[in-house]
Amino acid sequence: MSYEELEQMEMKVARGEDLESVATPPALPANPDIETVEFDSPIVRGNLTIAEVNINKPKTGALRGLSLSDLLKLDVDTVIKLVPRVSTPPLTEHEVAALDPADFLRISTAVVGFFASKDQRAKARQEAETTKAAEKAESLTA
Repeated sequence: MSYEELEQMEMKVARGEDLESVATPPALPANPDIETVEFDSPIVRGNLTIAEVNINKPKTGALRGLSLSDLLKLDVDTVIKLVPRVSTPPLTEHEVAALDPADFLRISTAVVGFFASKDQRAKARQEAETTKAAEKAESLTA
């Protein structure tokens, strides 16, 4: 959500307008083959701080040498090997292994989510965006 959209939402709440119109979710991202994961605990690499990472839908080559059943079971070692192959900016295996557990789970579910159909992913993304928008609207009224 952009700064302007957030500012407009705050003004609507201040005027007491209907929160239903305030809590409408933003449009889905243009590329459904990229999932953005925001970190609770950013990665610090020298003087660079990585607060979010894009996870690209893995191609077959990125899965080479990995067990799909282990990946679908969210096996830690398998996810640690795959994430550097599909992340932008590319994370190292060491950085993935050192992630906060909540951040690691977010990345893991983003990767595994690509194994669902496009319709299932779009529905899940829409539900997540609706929940985020409702939480933001609720926090503005509190």
